Amino acid sequence: MTIKHCAACGKKFEPRPQARNQTYCSAKECQRERRRNEQNLRRQTKQVSVSNSRNNKDRAGKNAKYMSNYRNRNPAYADANRKLQAARNQKRRATVIVNEAASAPSSPLPSGRYRLKPILADGIVSEASWIVEITIISGGS
Repeated sequence: MTIKHCAACGKKFEPRPQARNQTYCSAKECQRERRRNEQNLRRQTKQVSVSNSRNNKDRAGKNAKYMSNYRNRNPAYADANRKLQAARNQKRRATVIVNEAASAPSSPLPSGRYRLKPILADGIVSEASWIVEITIISGGS
């Protein structure tokens, strides 16, 4: 067991094993202080990222034709990229997601609410249960 000092109140506390880098005790005021500090840190770093994003947009606006000019100056790059993109598109189209020839069940389950109970390995139904709602999306053929 390690004992640490709280960064807010300075009192000793035993950190939870799930939180390796815990520096604040579990007192409400200390947790409020921790959240306040994290929020301030997020605000500071967000200002930097907003500033960088704004600078990138400005640069992109000034060089709007950069990629177009690059492709015109490097036709081999443009051709290779076009072929690779066509192959990626073809691969995406070739993927079969649904078996359209699958037979429909003889008696489809009607839409509605059901009670779902797990059956344990020994065949005993657990007392735990969930209420689930099943909605038929496709009526079949």
